[in-house]
Amino acid sequence: MSGPVECQACHKPIRSAASLGRRIGGRCWRKLRPDQRAAMRALLGQTARPNAAAVRAALNQPAPAGDGQLPLEEQEITL
Repeated sequence: MSGPVECQACHKPIRSAASLGRRIGGRCWRKLRPDQRAAMRALLGQTARPNAAAVRAALNQPAPAGDGQLPLEEQEITL
C-alpha cells in the first residue's frame, strides 16, 4: 500500500475518495477561487488522478485581471 496522500494546498493528510482523486482536501477545495476550481476540473477531465506537480501548477495560475469593482445594479430601496 502506498503512503498517505497529502493535500497540495495545506499538506495535511487526505482521507476521502473525492479528495484523493483531486489531491485537494475538502476544506481547501471550498477556499479555492472559481477560476482555480475550473482549472482543477479541466485537469480532472484530462486524467483521473493528476500528479502533484500538475495540481500545483493549476493552483498557481494568476488571478484573472479585473478592476475590483462589483457590478452595480439599479434597485429601488423601500423601507
